Order: sequence, then structure tokens, then C-alpha cells
Amino acid sequence: MPQTETARNETPLAAPADPRGAPGARLSPVPLGAATLTGGPLAEARERNRTITLETIHRRCEECGAIDNLRRAGGLLAGDPVADFQGAFYADSDVHKWLEAACWQLAETPEDDALRARVDEVVAVLEAAQGEDGYLNSYFMGERAARRWTNLRDEHEMYCGGHLVQAAVAHFRATGERRLLAVAERFAAHVWSVFGPGRRPGADGHPGYETALVELARATGDPRYAEQALWFVEQHGATPPAIGGRAYHLDHEPLAAQREVVGHAVRALYLYTGATDLLTELPESAASLDPAVDALWRDFTDRKRYVTGGGGARHDGEAFGAAWELDDERAYAESCASVAHFQWAWRMLLRSGVGAGGGAGELRDAMEQVLHNGLLSGVGLDGEHFFYVNPLADNGGHRRSPWFGTACCPPNLARLVAALPAYAYAVDSVDPATLWVLLLAEGRVRAEVAGGTLELAVTTAYPWEGGVRVEVVRAPEGECGIALPAPGWADAPVEWAVDGVGVAGEAVDGFTVLRRRWRAGEVVSGVYPLAVRPVVAHPWVRAAHGRTALARGPLVFCLEQADHPGVDVRDIAVAGGAGAEGWEAEWRPELLGGTVVLRGEGLARPAPAPDAPLYRSAGAREVGERERVAWERVALTAVPYRLWANREAGPMQVWLPEV
Repeated sequence: MPQTETARNETPLAAPADPRGAPGARLSPVPLGAATLTGGPLAEARERNRTITLETIHRRCEECGAIDNLRRAGGLLAGDPVADFQGAFYADSDVHKWLEAACWQLAETPEDDALRARVDEVVAVLEAAQGEDGYLNSYFMGERAARRWTNLRDEHEMYCGGHLVQAAVAHFRATGERRLLAVAERFAAHVWSVFGPGRRPGADGHPGYETALVELARATGDPRYAEQALWFVEQHGATPPAIGGRAYHLDHEPLAAQREVVGHAVRALYLYTGATDLLTELPESAASLDPAVDALWRDFTDRKRYVTGGGGARHDGEAFGAAWELDDERAYAESCASVAHFQWAWRMLLRSGVGAGGGAGELRDAMEQVLHNGLLSGVGLDGEHFFYVNPLADNGGHRRSPWFGTACCPPNLARLVAALPAYAYAVDSVDPATLWVLLLAEGRVRAEVAGGTLELAVTTAYPWEGGVRVEVVRAPEGECGIALPAPGWADAPVEWAVDGVGVAGEAVDGFTVLRRRWRAGEVVSGVYPLAVRPVVAHPWVRAAHGRTALARGPLVFCLEQADHPGVDVRDIAVAGGAGAEGWEAEWRPELLGGTVVLRGEGLARPAPAPDAPLYRSAGAREVGERERVAWERVALTAVPYRLWANREAGPMQVWLPEV
């Protein structure tokens, strides 16, 4: 389908979503380049992503043959594209995700000639690999071409195409070039020539294409792509079933009728994200999805989300479990599910806006919770080892890997981290004079608000410390607002001051808005209350029954064996009902790249005797135990969950038994 309309916004917005002008949108992100991160753990993660992870993923895509598969498909490399194919049938998607990540990085560092050359080379490979009919997938070549579109449930053709489209949109928004965007449009035209009303029914068993089509509509100005996305979403639960009719594929009933989060966690969260995008872009046509999206968010948030923000309790099917089924050691919590959770919360926030009854504060808190815990845990401090699965307890055997046979998680993490500044700030179509701070981090932001440019420099060590200093670098003539988060975890409101004089802000849906005629040089300051918070779970979460987790600000902490020589952390408990008393935060610059730890006191039970029976009568002495040994007091050191498994292997616990 060629471009037939002028893009809604003439200037590309370097961000993963561009809802400007969408009838259902309230907020629009401040793009890469206008928003930057300059210090703190988020900036460090992004710099590690730039200098190590992007290079690592590209090298491994070369080593595992994923890029060579595409070269053979395009005739750029000798060999048989079937006999010489390497890796999984969805290996193309890893290349596409790397390319998207690289493009978001280029949006901020266009002077990086080496990265630009690598991006250009991969774009040229994709151009060559595309067939004359627009089809592009290196697995279904040669004799396998006859299998194209014959197994939508299992073979991921649209899923791979969705990541191709998202890479193309990122390339266009980062560079202004349309080369890869043209490839994406030809692919979408091919898909729509096969599927659609009066043609074949069906949708991919792994969603993702739907969100990509919405962004293609926004990038090209052609609304038909969004209409196609809605058609594909509505194929789920069709009669007769289009992709098997199983809950695993979200095909058990129409999405508009779904109220319970089920099935493969990543696929489900991708589908809900696509539905949210459609409610933003086509609020009238997609209106039937609105109650479902809200109910599904509530089910996920209230009954099926880990304290780290992870999603997906079961290894079997990489799936959600029943309500409150949130085992700690057997948690799956795939890194891709954390990426999808973050994306869904962000897109819901862009749609609902602030003060519109959409729970903006809760959505912002969800972004922060999963980002600082279950998402950034997916990448090691070396930038080149990754978690696929993120348990909340471990016996010492779970470690990050350099790569996977199914390698979806590393490039998925990389593309989100590369775009982090674009998630940090937003402007409002209803309240255009206000800049919303969505993620607290040290950096700078320049945004166009009503009346002119508002530019801020943010200084903070958050989340290690609670102090925040916001200097106004430039401001419009008229009144405008700076909206700062008021997190749900804070036990007291932040007392804000301008140039040292206290000011009363307006509390709006999880934010505090400071409105005035700002002058360059004015400084807003405040301190978030980062007290240690013991956290308990719903009583029906069996794995956490009688247990406490430790949190401080948005961070969840854990005990690692490396900090507790002489006692197995699985034998450690904390005093029940003790609250935060006795815990103190300590900055350790030499530990794990520099981190805050929590220091306190716990109790260690005696190690079981070597010949202790598996079961015994309550109160009976263990075999070989001569006398009852009392619990011993031990010093405890808890580290942020996102940093675990970066030292020697050993047991780890998030939920600590109470005694």
C-alpha cells in the first residue's frame, strides 16, 4: 500500500510512539534529543547499552547466522537459503529489534559513524531480502516459500514483520530517511493483499504486528494501517477460530469480551498494548475494546503482577497463572514481558492523560516499578549477559547467559533502554502549558509548551537519594506548569520550594503541578521520602504468605549469599511486624558499580542436620540433633533486585520469612 496522505505531523518525532493529533491521545512524548539522561542508574544503563550491549547483540546476530540468513535471502551471500539457514524460524526478529535499538541510539548520537555504517548495512540487507511482492522473511525462502502464511498460529511471520515495521519507523524517526519505511509499507501491502475482509481470515499467534501498524499509520499519515491493525485484533476469538481457539494465543474469545489476563504472558501484553494504541488512534471504531483493556489492566495489576513488575508465573507455556499464583523461585517473569508491561503502561498513560480519571499516577508508578526492578535486572552489569527468566528466589543455579536459542530478550531490552529518554517526559494536548515528568532521572529536557519553550536541567541521584533539583534554563513568557511525580509508595508528600521558598502545588492524579511565570535561573527543589518499606503480599499469594519483602522508593531489594558468609540466606528470617525500624540505607560506591544497600538485623535458624528427615512430627527433634538450638541474630545486607547475580553464584531471596 503506497503512501496516499500527508503525514499528520510533518516533523518525525524520535520516540517509540507518536500519538500527536490522535483523537484519543492526551499526552505526547518529548523525543530523543530534546530529552537526555546525564547521570544516575538510568543514564549508566543507557551508556552501557550504547557502548557494549548494541555491539554485543550485533556480533551475536552475526555469529548465530541471523544476518547471514537475510543476506542469502537477498542474494548478497552465496549458499542455499534453506539448507544453510541458521537458528530459529523467527531469527529475523532479533535483527529487526537490534536495528530499532540502534536507530534510537542514533537519534541522540547521529555523529556515531560506526553505528551509522552498521545500520546502513543492515538496512541494505533488508532491502535486498525483500521479494518483489513485498514479502520479507528469510526462513520462508526456496522450497519453504510454499509454506508462507499457512501456519499463522505457530510460525510468527507477522510477528517478525511487526518488528521489521517498528525498526523501519524508528529508522525514519531517527534519520528522516524513508528507505526502510518503504520496505515496511511494501510488506504491509503484501500482508493486506493476502488477509482482510473478503480475503483470508487470521492473525498472528504472537501479537506485535498490531502496534507496529499503528505506528506505521502515524509515520506515513495513512490511517488505513491503523484500520488494518483493528481488523487483526478483532480476528482473535473469531468464529470459527482463526488461530486455534486456545487461550494461550488469546483466541478463546474476542478481545472485547476478555476480562481475565490469560495465556502466554508476552503475547497477551503485546496484544493489550496494541488494543490501547487503537483506542488512542481510533477511539470510535475501537470503542468496544475499552472496557476490556481497563478490566485486563486491573486483573494484571491486582492479581497477577510480581512485586518486581514482572509478569508470567508459569514456565509451562511462559504463561500467566491463576489469580494470586505468583511463586517466587518458579517465577518465569520473562524479560520480554517486563518490556511489554512497561510499554503497555506508558501507552495507557499517553492515552488517559493526567486528571482524566485514568489513574495516571498508578500507570506512572507501574512504569517505574518494572523498569527499576524486573526489567533492568535482565541485563548484567557487564552489558553482555542476559536473563530470559527473572525469578524472585534462587538456589544459586540461575545465571545470566551470553545468548539464547530463542534470543528475543536481549534485543528487546536493548531497544527499550536505547529509547529511555523518550519515555521520561510528555506534553499535554488538553493542558498544553504543562510539562509532565514521568521518570525521575538526572538530565535535561526541552519541550514546546503553550507560549514557547520550557527547558529544564534536572539534578538528582534518584533512586539512590530522594533529593531533586530542577533548574529552569528557559521559559515562555506566560504561566506554565511543571508536573512532578507524587508516587503511590511515598508515605508523605514532597515539600517543594522555588529558590528556597516553599510553594504549594496542585495535586493532580499522582502528580504535583507547580504553575507560575517561570524565569530562567529559578530552581525547584524537594526531597522524596525514601524510607525503607517492608512490603507484604495479598494473603492468597501462597509463596509470600508469612513473608516480607524490602523496598525503598521504587526499588525492591533481595538478600544474596555473597553478602552473608557462614549462613545460607534460605535460613534467614526477619522479625515479624518489626516495620522499617532497624533498617538503614547505606551508599556503597565500591559495590556493584555503586549502589545503595539496606543494612539491618535478622535471624538465622540452625542449618538442618545432614541426616535430617524430609518430614517429621511438629516439635520433634531432628535426627542427630542433641539439643534445641535457638535462632541466632545475624547482620543483613540487602541489595537492589535489579543488581543480583552479578557476583559469585549463590542463593537469593526477595521474600523473607517472618518469625
